[in-house]
Amino acid sequence: MNRFVFKIIAAATMFIDHFGLILLDHDTLMYSIFRIIGRVSFVMFAYMIAEGFFKTKDVKKYLLRLGLAAIILEVFIIIYYFISDVNMILSFNILWTLFAGLLSLYLFYHKNNYLKILVLPIVIISELFFSYGSYGVLMIIFFGMYQSKVKTLISVVFLNLIYITYPLAYFIQGYQFARFPVEQWFSLGAIVFIFLYNGLPGKYKLKWFFYLFYPGHLLLLYLIDILRS
Repeated sequence: MNRFVFKIIAAATMFIDHFGLILLDHDTLMYSIFRIIGRVSFVMFAYMIAEGFFKTKDVKKYLLRLGLAAIILEVFIIIYYFISDVNMILSFNILWTLFAGLLSLYLFYHKNNYLKILVLPIVIISELFFSYGSYGVLMIIFFGMYQSKVKTLISVVFLNLIYITYPLAYFIQGYQFARFPVEQWFSLGAIVFIFLYNGLPGKYKLKWFFYLFYPGHLLLLYLIDILRS
């Protein structure tokens, strides 16, 4: 499986996930199925961010592209919330998490060892504000630190164990707390695609297509949601 096919699968499962989140009734079986399918997408994107860190010719330009995409998407989401009368100003879309993960790898491997200290506050800020929180950023960091596919599997299992099981202690004590649903375990399915991935670019690159696809497909789904209401 080349990089182009890998990205297509990640984009397709992300679309399915967001279709269920935005357009389906959250109390239905179909909603659960769509969200389960979508669990693999973030792991695949996190893997591509880590791989891109080592393969890009200019990490700073990579950070700039990702940061600009996050800002543009944030503007679209704010407009959607305004039109829909939803009481939310900043959503901190998933691109912020990917940006934070890439920035963390940049700092971690920087020749100035003092910059490594900045990784910790980035992880903390991500936990407080960004989608997937520290779970998402640490996954990118681990993928960058441990570049074998076996260690990639271990990293995903380890993070899922921490972020899915630790809320159980709160639940047992009577608190209604859970950061991730049990369905998050289906994110392990991404490992199948990672093991099949051969690292080759494929016939088609379409780099900018994938940058535009994320805000584009969300804009489409949000418009459908607004028009049907």
